[in-house]
Amino acid sequence: MASLYLAESRWLRLTAFSALYAAQGIPIGLLSIAIPAWLADRGMALGEIAAYTAIVSLPWGFKLIAGPFMDRFAFLPMGRRRPWVLAAQGGLTLALLPLLWAPDPLSNLFALTVMGFVINCFSAVQDVAVDGMAIDILPADERGRANALMAFGQAGGFSLFAAVCGTLLSRSGLPAAALACVLGVGLIFLFVTFTRERLGERLLPWSEGEAAARTVAPERDFRSIFGKLLKVLFLPMSLLLTLTETMNRFRDGIAVSVFPVLAVQELGYSLEVYTQFIGVAGFLAAVVGIAFGPMIDRYGAKRLIMVGLVGAVTLSYTVAATASLWSITGYIVTAWILASVFGQILFIGLIAQYMNICWSPVAATQFAIYMSLANLARSIGGGLFALVAAKLSYVQDFLLMGTLLLLAGVSLWRFDLDSHQRRLDALDTDSAGVGLRAGANP
Repeated sequence: MASLYLAESRWLRLTAFSALYAAQGIPIGLLSIAIPAWLADRGMALGEIAAYTAIVSLPWGFKLIAGPFMDRFAFLPMGRRRPWVLAAQGGLTLALLPLLWAPDPLSNLFALTVMGFVINCFSAVQDVAVDGMAIDILPADERGRANALMAFGQAGGFSLFAAVCGTLLSRSGLPAAALACVLGVGLIFLFVTFTRERLGERLLPWSEGEAAARTVAPERDFRSIFGKLLKVLFLPMSLLLTLTETMNRFRDGIAVSVFPVLAVQELGYSLEVYTQFIGVAGFLAAVVGIAFGPMIDRYGAKRLIMVGLVGAVTLSYTVAATASLWSITGYIVTAWILASVFGQILFIGLIAQYMNICWSPVAATQFAIYMSLANLARSIGGGLFALVAAKLSYVQDFLLMGTLLLLAGVSLWRFDLDSHQRRLDALDTDSAGVGLRAGANP
């Protein structure tokens, strides 16, 4: 059996993390792109679709629950994070199976929502484990490139499966679309089964091997974990970046329901055309994102995020001001592609910046909290929008989204990574002084 160790091979690290992010993208393509467009195609109201997307995405807002357990409990002979990745990836594969027998969504939207919620529970746990493993394994000078490829993997996953699932939903129904997702996620589960974190670790619990030496050991109790979290989460730059991402995700919570309803019910695009186009646009954005990855390592994540925010704000206000041009296919297609590109740039930059501000002893939990708050903000944004969706025009929807992104840019303007790093260094010194931890930051 081939020995595949993430810590020993750059190409394997980049391939594995890209594949694991693709696994997260598969249910996104089905649950957050194809199904909302399918519901819109079958005449469901914008408010109902917004409520569905808000509830289905809620598990991504509760990832902070999983983080402390991953920092506290570990089966080190199989790796610090890999056992959690395997369990979550296997659970995600199984959670997709009930969709093969799902009832008609128009008369049983609640059942579909519950199934989607459960699927995203496993997907969210997998995400926490993968992010923690990335922070542990990736060298600091490789994170920009890795984040670009991970974002490419996720975008590739949801782009491909949005198109595939949209076509299958239109022609064969939900069971066929669900089967495609099961096969995609299952193949990635097999891949990670044969991939280890570090040299000498076990492939499976009953295999030969032992725990590898590592710089940062798991925390021994929850009290220590939460004590350190309180020190790092409320640092000024941590709060500023969280505010930036909250405004960005509020906007995402609105967009995920507005875009398919606008395309299908207002502009007259079919379900297949819309989902296939979103797939192509997402893939193009992912390719562009790869080019921006090395720029993070060279110029810093803050500049990349600001480029994405300026572009997205300008686009939102421009689209709102040019409603008379929406019926022109070339115009609206260009706008959607640009929206996908700017969204991908923001995703890559913000993920990289969050990794930069994490503190090693509680990195998995800290990162999970940031991502939980971001995804919770998306659900809250979608839920609040569902209450007023019927009262707003599409033009007002775009004005609202643009304003939220503008507020995100204002918050980011005062962010200073160097200042945050000095504070982390001070925390390291304090921890070493009381015998809690000695070592360097990531």
